[in-house]
Amino acid sequence: MARRYCRDENECRFILDTMLGELARWLRILGYDTLYSRVYSDKQIINIAEKTGRIIVTRDRGLYKWALKRGLKAVYVRFDDIRGRLAELIATLGLNPIADPARSRCPECNAPLTIVLDKERVRDRVPPGAYEAYDVFYLCPRCGRVYWEGGHWRNIRRVLEEARRLAEEMRVAEARRPRRAQRKRRRDSGEAGEG
Repeated sequence: MARRYCRDENECRFILDTMLGELARWLRILGYDTLYSRVYSDKQIINIAEKTGRIIVTRDRGLYKWALKRGLKAVYVRFDDIRGRLAELIATLGLNPIADPARSRCPECNAPLTIVLDKERVRDRVPPGAYEAYDVFYLCPRCGRVYWEGGHWRNIRRVLEEARRLAEEMRVAEARRPRRAQRKRRRDSGEAGEG
């Protein structure tokens, strides 16, 4: 089931269609270089992927098949919830995402975050409660947003752990599926099949 589109985690770069804004934010939080815009057309997504070698992630079956016909790397996601979408990427691409704010990218603009150890630098940019409660902050050098490892990181880690469990269930189910059914599924989804 896993397609080896990336030799290592740092090579995995994505471009997502307009239906996957929430997934784009999650991938960025997990440290993946992820392009996303609500105004990208299918043609723009194809062109960007061709020029940059990014993996297309889409809910649009037509875009998925078009990408495969062009020889591009693409993943069609079926799930509607974030846990399922992350699980599909983990299972399909063999990803091992880590929830670590030091590795995160800005969820808004995709720039790698920089660690701010001198919190005085961000005093006027964060709520007073956060300034008092935390010593380490993360600054986006592009858009200027400031982040910290607040309580929401517990939820991020919980959802990621649930996605990992679901991905393992997907792998087991795929392994149990008869080979003929696996080939049919690949053929129906436009993937390259086995002989």
